[in-house]
Amino acid sequence: MLIWASAWISIPIGPVPISLQTVAIFLAALLLPMGPALISVLLYIALGAAGLPVFAGGRSGIEVLSGPTAGFIFGFLIAVIVVSYLTKHIRYNVRHKKNIDLYWQATRACIIGTIVLQVCGILWGKVYTGEEWDVVFNSWLHPFYFNMIIKIFISVLIGVQVWKETSRHNQIY
Repeated sequence: MLIWASAWISIPIGPVPISLQTVAIFLAALLLPMGPALISVLLYIALGAAGLPVFAGGRSGIEVLSGPTAGFIFGFLIAVIVVSYLTKHIRYNVRHKKNIDLYWQATRACIIGTIVLQVCGILWGKVYTGEEWDVVFNSWLHPFYFNMIIKIFISVLIGVQVWKETSRHNQIY
């Protein structure tokens, strides 16, 4: 549901809109075990394929899953696996970690997840458009650096805070 809601917050600026989907994907990966996180992304994609308006800008259908942003949508699957895997050893062991370590490890995982997501999206964008690499990079990657940093920042702040609150709550019992 969070992924769906985050897709509705979308700013169309060319072939790739700015949306908060990546924040929701990273939060799923940071807060859920890998299986449920992956299932949530698969369900999101299946709902979109079935015609529910869950993708950025309220779009849906197979044409979105074969269109210019399909690489990013399918990249969500790989990104959620990567981020979940890279944080699984700290997610449930927060009490024994320093805050700086928690933030650093979550940030590192989200940076790697962002790289994976961008590679998937850009490779598909190159295949889909047939444009030269410099054109693809200039329209699909370079304008989004600040956006990527903000999404990582938001995801890490929320994710680590939830880890800490959950750890504190579990310590009481």
